Amino acid sequence: MAEALIDLKQLERNIATVRAHLSPDVKILFPVKADAYGHGAVEIARTAERVGIDYLGVANIGEALELRAAGIQILILTLAASRIEHIPELLSIDLDISLSSLDFARALNTEAVRQAKRAKVQIKVDTGMGRNGALPKEALQICRALQKMPGLQVTGIFSHFASSYSEDPDDQAFTRRQIVIFNDLLAQLDREKLLPPLRHIANSSGLVQYEREVTTGYYNMVRPGILFYGYPEVRRPWVEPIKPILRMRSWIVTVNELPPGSFIGYGRRFQTKRRSKIVTVPVGYADGVIWLLANIGEVLIHGKRAPIVGAISMDQITVDVTEIPEAKLGDEVELIGPQMTAEEIARKIGANFSEVVLTALSKRVARVYF
Repeated sequence: MAEALIDLKQLERNIATVRAHLSPDVKILFPVKADAYGHGAVEIARTAERVGIDYLGVANIGEALELRAAGIQILILTLAASRIEHIPELLSIDLDISLSSLDFARALNTEAVRQAKRAKVQIKVDTGMGRNGALPKEALQICRALQKMPGLQVTGIFSHFASSYSEDPDDQAFTRRQIVIFNDLLAQLDREKLLPPLRHIANSSGLVQYEREVTTGYYNMVRPGILFYGYPEVRRPWVEPIKPILRMRSWIVTVNELPPGSFIGYGRRFQTKRRSKIVTVPVGYADGVIWLLANIGEVLIHGKRAPIVGAISMDQITVDVTEIPEAKLGDEVELIGPQMTAEEIARKIGANFSEVVLTALSKRVARVYF
């Protein structure tokens, strides 16, 4: 009942734009977690593999297993912490495992030795996010301890920005402080000859706004996610060629003429003030049309904006096309696209990030690649 049309050629152009801006010795990790931000992880990963991306980033073992089952061979890093109970599964496939505690490292080492394997690991460091990751002093202790764990091979160390998308001076100072904290840790590891091969901290906005700081010195990998999908959170001249790769469409399935005073949808949240032409589109919050768009969202029909009226139902929305008299049964309805971007929709619902909209798209929305 709805399609997400995904332009893989534009994805390739987005990747090429970023790659052209990087030194050849800086590797790229492409996050494809959350089903590639709603774009379909397997097909996006295949494109990434075809154009020579160095690493893929996933959130958990389930996402990694999906990619490996599909035949994806690129190196994969689990970006989030894993449960100790999942260690046997983590060791069953080829991937880099992030860790941020000695307890997890010891458990992983024990199982790896038992299986006569050597697990690849990257240490995650908390430099100010306050979420998961070892604090710098703990990370130093972990790096020292890992040298005595024969079942583990250290391939990298990384951290994550808390507010690199913000251009507020206080947030910028905080981000630069995160860089200093991580640099100090890397310098100490270097002095102790414990510096892991890969060092990275830059997400999309971190790369755009702090390019020099996060691609030189100790740093040799970046992690642009939403940038590749076409949504620069920070604007600079060099990112202008980057465009969204997804648009979402559905179709008008009913057309009704309602008199003034008619209520529409659950909770009677909208009442017509005039004779109105109301159409139904067969998508709802179960498809990813966020319920907060009730009475504030819009769609595009015949190139014209039309308001969503009434509550968002599980499977349907109602749209007022009184000002679009040519609208008829079967007409295409654009829900996300060049004139109705995920970025704009996110602003309407008070969200900071376009990912909120993109990752909401459910499996019921057919992905069509071209």
